[in-house]
Amino acid sequence: MAARSQKNAECCTDSMNLPEEMEAALLQQGGLERLKEIIPNKESLVPEAKVFNALSDPIRLQILHALRVIDLCPCLLKNIAELSDSKLSYHLNILEEASLIVSSPRKRWRIYMLTDQGRSLIKD
Repeated sequence: MAARSQKNAECCTDSMNLPEEMEAALLQQGGLERLKEIIPNKESLVPEAKVFNALSDPIRLQILHALRVIDLCPCLLKNIAELSDSKLSYHLNILEEASLIVSSPRKRWRIYMLTDQGRSLIKD
């Protein structure tokens, strides 16, 4: 493992002792500073990270697949996912924050549905 640490240290020294093909590719992109300019900053990636977080749980994926078939109220989602009210609420909140689902009040009901973004991520 010491050899690996030494090799990594050699790669990223001030002299940029890079393999030729990597150096050529980096120069083709305009250099390191240009590459850093075109890569999004961490703050701008927060919404995307929320989507990946939302998609990382099988329960939330099950909810999304159910909503792909039909818009549903919480009582049906709770039954489908076999969750308590509080756990369902937790998962729905994560999906809403990631803009994958929205809800709409209808009389005394709340109906959940996929957003266009949610629909594009969940295939039949």
